[in-house]
Amino acid sequence: MDTVLVTGGTGHLGRDLVGRLKGFYRVRVLARAAGSDPDVEWVHGDLATGEGIADALAGSQTLIHAATLSPAARRGFFVPKDLWSSPSEVDRDGTQRLLDQAAAAGVGHVLYVSIVGIDRPRVPYLRRKLEAEYLIRQSPIPWSIARATQFHWLLDRMLGKMARLPIVPLPDLQVEPVDTSDFADYVVESVGRGPAGRLDDFGGPEVLTFAEAFDQWRQIRDGAERTMRVPLPSSAANAGGAMSISDPASRHGMITWAEWLRSHAAE
Repeated sequence: MDTVLVTGGTGHLGRDLVGRLKGFYRVRVLARAAGSDPDVEWVHGDLATGEGIADALAGSQTLIHAATLSPAARRGFFVPKDLWSSPSEVDRDGTQRLLDQAAAAGVGHVLYVSIVGIDRPRVPYLRRKLEAEYLIRQSPIPWSIARATQFHWLLDRMLGKMARLPIVPLPDLQVEPVDTSDFADYVVESVGRGPAGRLDDFGGPEVLTFAEAFDQWRQIRDGAERTMRVPLPSSAANAGGAMSISDPASRHGMITWAEWLRSHAAE
């Protein structure tokens, strides 16, 4: 079996990736804290410092780089600082460290997990992701880049935080939530095909308005929050749509937003 190294292997997407890779590949995960799965080789390390990267890549044929650092995603909401700065130690600097060591280790394929619609990034976090894509494209290592729309768990976390407000603002935006398990199937399929450059974008099975997404969330989560529609300037609406909606020719998942909500307890 080939060895596949996964960064971000303890996250929502990472856990789905690891579960699908096992049995077909030797799976190795670079993480700051080891998991409990005995079928996985856990390598202690940190992309932000470079610790453990060389050891994790030694003998690996494929690298799936799914690690990322978004403070807004972690907390479930934006603060003003997110509009002018975002950490670079994982998404940009950590990617460069990975690529340098992967080239030295003779890795044959790096597959990077990215985000739909970041070619004209409006916030610093998306610029970090785009910078990482540039580094990968310039690397001598054969590569693939897989972009996805927003994940169900992230939209759930964000709406849960918003629901704590006295009145929930609902901007005039569209969203296309996708399940990490659907996207993980696509990524693992792409590992089997080998390096393919920019892959088809991957989106959810449906496009919803933000208000529709919140209404479904409120019904399934038994919320009774007051809401208020918030019109946006066309430039802001277009920017939001570009970051959220896949092209019609993209690949799409099967699990809808409502189906995911019914099968997952509130996080």
